[in-house]
Amino acid sequence: MRLATALVRQAARHQRPARRLTAAARWRARPAQLRRNAWRCLSSKNDDDDDGGPVAVTIDDDDSDAPASVGVGDGAPTPDRVLALALARRPLFPGMVHSLSLGPTAAAALQAERDAGRPYVALFLRKEPAEEHEAAELFTPSDLDECLDVVHGTGAFAQVHNVAEGSDGQSQALLLVHRRVDASTVVDAGPPPRLGVEHWPREAWVDEDDSSIPPTKTGRRKKDASPGDLVKALSNEIVAAIRELVQLNPLYREHMQYFTQRVDIADPFKLADFAASLATAKGPDLQIALEERDVVKRLRLALDLVSQERELSKLQQEISQQVETKLSSQQRTFLLNEQLKTIKKELGVETDDKDALVKKFRNRIASIEGIESASEEESAEEKWKDGVIPAVARAAIEEELSKLEALEKNSAEFNVTRNYLDWLTGLPWGSVSGEVFDVAAAKEALDDVHYGMDDVKERILELVAVGSLVGGVRGKILCLVGPPGTGKTSIGSSIAQALGREFYRFSVGGLGDVAEIKGHRRTYVGAMPGKPIQCLKATKRFNPVVLIDEVDKLGRGGNSGDPASALLELLDPSQNANFLDHYLDVPVDLSRCLFVCTANDASLIPGPLLDRMEVVRLAGYDLEDKVAIARQHLVPKALEEAGLQSTDGVSFDDDALVALIRGHAREAGVRTLQKLVEKIGRKVALRVVRDADPKAAATRPESEKGEGYAVTVDTLEDFVGKPRFSKDRLYDDKAPIGVVMGLAWTSMGGAALYVEATKLAGGDKGAPKLSTTGQLGNVMEESTRVALNHVRSRLSGELDGDELHIHVPDGATPKDGPSAGVTVATALLSLATDKPVRQDLAMTGELSLTGKVLPVGGIKEKVIAARRAGVAHVCLPDENKRDFEELPEHLKKDLEAHFAATFEDVVELAFADSGGD
Repeated sequence: MRLATALVRQAARHQRPARRLTAAARWRARPAQLRRNAWRCLSSKNDDDDDGGPVAVTIDDDDSDAPASVGVGDGAPTPDRVLALALARRPLFPGMVHSLSLGPTAAAALQAERDAGRPYVALFLRKEPAEEHEAAELFTPSDLDECLDVVHGTGAFAQVHNVAEGSDGQSQALLLVHRRVDASTVVDAGPPPRLGVEHWPREAWVDEDDSSIPPTKTGRRKKDASPGDLVKALSNEIVAAIRELVQLNPLYREHMQYFTQRVDIADPFKLADFAASLATAKGPDLQIALEERDVVKRLRLALDLVSQERELSKLQQEISQQVETKLSSQQRTFLLNEQLKTIKKELGVETDDKDALVKKFRNRIASIEGIESASEEESAEEKWKDGVIPAVARAAIEEELSKLEALEKNSAEFNVTRNYLDWLTGLPWGSVSGEVFDVAAAKEALDDVHYGMDDVKERILELVAVGSLVGGVRGKILCLVGPPGTGKTSIGSSIAQALGREFYRFSVGGLGDVAEIKGHRRTYVGAMPGKPIQCLKATKRFNPVVLIDEVDKLGRGGNSGDPASALLELLDPSQNANFLDHYLDVPVDLSRCLFVCTANDASLIPGPLLDRMEVVRLAGYDLEDKVAIARQHLVPKALEEAGLQSTDGVSFDDDALVALIRGHAREAGVRTLQKLVEKIGRKVALRVVRDADPKAAATRPESEKGEGYAVTVDTLEDFVGKPRFSKDRLYDDKAPIGVVMGLAWTSMGGAALYVEATKLAGGDKGAPKLSTTGQLGNVMEESTRVALNHVRSRLSGELDGDELHIHVPDGATPKDGPSAGVTVATALLSLATDKPVRQDLAMTGELSLTGKVLPVGGIKEKVIAARRAGVAHVCLPDENKRDFEELPEHLKKDLEAHFAATFEDVVELAFADSGGD
């Protein structure tokens, strides 16, 4: 067999250095061509020389003008001492051209050897590769003494064809490996260090077939497999594996393009080396194949390496196919969708998504304006003239539509513009509800749902009457102020029903962000308009009844602004005609809306906001009102929810309702009463089920004694337990000296409170010491001091030097206000004169320092509280006489009112002889 040999020209050593740099740069730019040229050198054949001697070959390189004749492969020189490099990752195999990364010292040493005419190097793999040895390097002085222990003993003898400096600081060397060598000793410490090496002899395979074995009857010799058969079988298997590997992994096609026809597969040694060089196995596994001398074992090792590479390529191809299948499916879906859109667009069945979106918005505009289509010849101003949509809003819509047509669908600005147009074109511009101005129908609608509330109903009927005369109701803001559970929130829907309008409710209790009223800026993610604009889109009308609940519980502002100030523009009739939402940024007319606000305490509403409202006060319900509400509304609703409408024997006695209200539900509203009635309904429903089902009857507790479904005074305790309030008054009998019943107003309604005054042992004459308890506020503290000083002015020193103590029971409840002035003064006067106050009297009024009785508020709530406490006489300020006379007759029935202009009038009434004494 004839081996291919080549001669590689050496670079010019001391002449034309600029051309050497050019050649190095050309090596970096054309590594593939240099590799191909080197392979042509290795595969060249000389027909005149069959012994493997050197032949002259010229390589296309401009570094020299004359070819150089050197030995290749087994014909290469065999120096016994040579420059040695340590490899970091994997060994190199003979017959291969390799590109090797070099460290700076190794690159300089190789270039020097090449310039000196000794372009040869020995390459040995490190036994323990480390991260700092990424590139091939010289042996350092620290490991020179142990260099033979640091690397494997068998390496490769190679010829250096070129050394080029890379851009990353490392150099690249093009090497042609000739044969295997064994490291023997360190012959020169250098630098650079040199090792003594022993070259492996030429490896040749001779197939010696044993023909002395006689043939069998079939003409074949019967023998075991000879080494030649194993070599042939292994060689064929390696070739088959390499071909399959090339088909699986396209990265090996360039290798096979130059090797499959140039490597003599009849030489098992070269075939094994070529197969091992293709593998990407770990360095120690490749080193075993490099060190193996036996051809059969070397072939087996090479077959294992190629087989592993083949399986790895199969796995890589499988993963690649999965990824390509997924991508192909997505691309196919995308292409089909695009084709479908194009086909539909050509057929006129469907337009582009963006075109369809623009068309949808324009159709909305046309629907609002009440036109089918506009002429293209008309200008924008002519289209908008006398339109339903205001000119400012229409200009904003057209501007955003133009922007939308120019934007890409996948851009963030596209979604912002689309949402903005959706809100602008989604508002019911110019759409209003057909109002009903029928006073009788409105009164009937209000009475069907609500009992009492005459002041509110009268105010709504006034709105209906004015609307019938002027043709509409505009710019009205009502504020319903009253205790909880009096029907303030539910009256809003009744007002909308009475006027024939849409209804929308939102609560501002605890609201601390002004954006909830004025909307967010469009620059924020998730921005949207405020509640008033949302109300218009939800109701699809520009004149709904808007109920703003809990305005007295607004947040006090902070980093997010003051919502109370934001409501000023909304609830001002002179400003809400051009309400500007931060999101829409176009004025919107809200003057057609009827705003109804609710609050428990008007004093907590900011002054400027309260000034824009018309306050309608709702007093709490007295006993008769609660009985009527329970009979007409609460009981039927509770029976319906419990499924007891058609059950025989279920009834609520009026006396039971009175007992329920007096013993369990004394608050001003009916919310607690409603819960108790619903509880009774559930209890009765459970009795009905237990009586009808024997299994359910087994769950009846032993403590249950009541029977039947009628709710009476006798059976009431079985349903709701013992009464929470056992008596109406703190003092059933004659109250002690210094104790007077006063009347107070709270956000929960009216209340009857006792004022207790007492004095301790007297001391030195002088101003008395006064202490107060019962959680009295600052205003009430001042009222007690005013009352004390006025009483002292009437006396002759009876209280001087005494330590006085004033207490208002129910200490857990905060109390404040000036209306307890006359009550405290009367208690102190009773204490000073040692006379009790009449027991059937309750009083209220502010007392001045000179003895004037000043008017107070909440007369209706206080009268209801007096009736609830069972008193027969009330003492009110003279200036509140008109308020008392306006009360319904059923509240004034069996109650005698006395009016006092000065404290002297109070004294005459409080200490007069009466049947209550």
